[in-house]
Amino acid sequence: MASRFRLLPLGVEGQYFKRVPEGWLFGAPRPWLAFGRRPTYLATDAQKAALADRIRMSRYIRLLLAIPLLATVPLWMDLVRGLGLFDNTMLVLGLYLLCVHFVEYLMIRPLLAGLPLAEERMTVANMLRQQSKAMSIRSQALLGGFFGLASVSSWCLSLGRVPVERDLLRSVGLFAGSFFILWLGMLMAKLWGRHRSLS
Repeated sequence: MASRFRLLPLGVEGQYFKRVPEGWLFGAPRPWLAFGRRPTYLATDAQKAALADRIRMSRYIRLLLAIPLLATVPLWMDLVRGLGLFDNTMLVLGLYLLCVHFVEYLMIRPLLAGLPLAEERMTVANMLRQQSKAMSIRSQALLGGFFGLASVSSWCLSLGRVPVERDLLRSVGLFAGSFFILWLGMLMAKLWGRHRSLS
């Protein structure tokens, strides 16, 4: 059977969910991005499926919003006069992250009504473990390879003569490199867990 093409890999929404005897823990996105405690709810199988579909849809919206952002680079390179390319890029990226996070929160907010709060909290470590469990080895390897290539390319370009600020390229290299290390660590943990289960 031919595999169905997916723009986003299966399990991309898995970081928010953890199986518990009562059902599922759902670590909802923080209302204020990185500020405040992450609310954690208890959900049934049906509620988990609805929440996962909504989160996955929000990821597609992130991609759709990123397209015009990239297409209009020349328009916002000098968004704030007096700031360099690096500063304007960080400003636009920050506004983009605020926008897509707010959209995601509004999309799942109606589904949170009536869900009981859980005593156990979803930590960052929990979310990384659940993300690794939910995604395939192939998907994690592809994402790790993508960010690794992006990091190496950015650092190599920053050493040459390019019409782009070197600080921006180095920041991209550091950003992509951190995600490469993250996905590589998750992949190694998944492979090690599979090895232990087979031995």
